[in-house]
Amino acid sequence: MRSVCFILLAVLLFSLSACEPSHQQQKQASAAKDEKKDIIPLSSEKADGAEGWLNNSTILYTASNPTKTELFAYRIFTGKAKKLYQTDGQIVDVQINAREQMILLQITHSQKTAVVLLNAEGETLYEKDYETYELEAAWNQYDPYQMMVTEFNENWDFHTYQVNAKKDESFLSPVQVPFIHWTSKNTFDYVKEGRDDKTGPLYTFDTASKTEQKLEDDVLFFDSFHQMSFTVKSASGGKGTYQFKTPQSTSPVTAKWPLQAKYTNLAPMEYDYDEAGGLFYTFKQSGDAYKLAAINVASGETKDLVSLREMEPIQISPNGKYALYGFHFEQIILLKSHETKQLIIDQKEME
Repeated sequence: MRSVCFILLAVLLFSLSACEPSHQQQKQASAAKDEKKDIIPLSSEKADGAEGWLNNSTILYTASNPTKTELFAYRIFTGKAKKLYQTDGQIVDVQINAREQMILLQITHSQKTAVVLLNAEGETLYEKDYETYELEAAWNQYDPYQMMVTEFNENWDFHTYQVNAKKDESFLSPVQVPFIHWTSKNTFDYVKEGRDDKTGPLYTFDTASKTEQKLEDDVLFFDSFHQMSFTVKSASGGKGTYQFKTPQSTSPVTAKWPLQAKYTNLAPMEYDYDEAGGLFYTFKQSGDAYKLAAINVASGETKDLVSLREMEPIQISPNGKYALYGFHFEQIILLKSHETKQLIIDQKEME
């Protein structure tokens, strides 16, 4: 009887192992099919520009005329658009939390700036007006009902407020710095003014314990994504030393990379992060062109992908397969095949 059981078990394991390659082949075929899908472009007469990825096949775009501005969700493989929001003001900033399917807008109207929080269906979850010359909103990617809002006046003096949109609460932040980056639900990091106007010390603040701690000195630049943050310190020859940190890393992974002159300071080239693949995408100059490259934040290994005439903003899709590219995200780069396709084109080209 025991031998019969062993035989049956062996047959079952063989069947499962035989099915596994087939299943893997199906996944590979599905991925290849996705790569070959046609992207249906938008007319420039309909879209001012794309704003980012809502999911792997849907982007947001804005469309405006003298009386209104509208926000649409657009399915790039079907050409279907859905209006999510309309305002008689001007939408000046759109942030997307694809993980939580939420959208944060900044809208200027009547010498005011409104901060509006939407869900993916376009329903308003929170709205507040600020009388301000300029406004900066740092959105917490771990808790999208939390944000830090900084009001600037014409002299660039500022006040920073911590906002809880769910409770409709707003109060002065204990840390009065204009630009912060959330690193967890309760912590944010920021660079303070240092010995010169180029670099400064990096600090972290815990909103639960109300404690501040210095992390390191002489930081040129800092930014954070979900489950990844990086600092840049200046180095010789127009290059910077990047330090990448993730929850899995026991020590920062470093890479030296070219910097660009931005305003009066050095800053990173345009960049974005693919959380799914653990890849940091950025540019380096190559002759008269720019190469888009990927840095593995776990190993520091780099790979050149595609040569482009200009260095322009990029945004990676949640699955890491595509990149919006351009000042209005008017193109899409297929990151596997390195093809570039037009997302927004002139009406004459569509006819």
